[in-house]
Amino acid sequence: MRLLKKYPNRRIYDTQTRQFVTLSDIRQMINEREEFQVLHSKSGNDMTRSVLIQIITEMEAEGHES
Repeated sequence: MRLLKKYPNRRIYDTQTRQFVTLSDIRQMINEREEFQVLHSKSGNDMTRSVLIQIITEMEAEGHES
């Protein structure tokens, strides 16, 4: 499972590739059925759900069906 860390400045860091990733990159991970978890960088709280909701909202704004 890939571990992603979300920072207060809204950037998301992939600990496996050691790079910052975008929501589009995460959408690609979802399409490739990669397992991942998003944790808040300081508190360690699970942020996966909020990131997925953000991706869904963005897709709906682009005109995609949910």
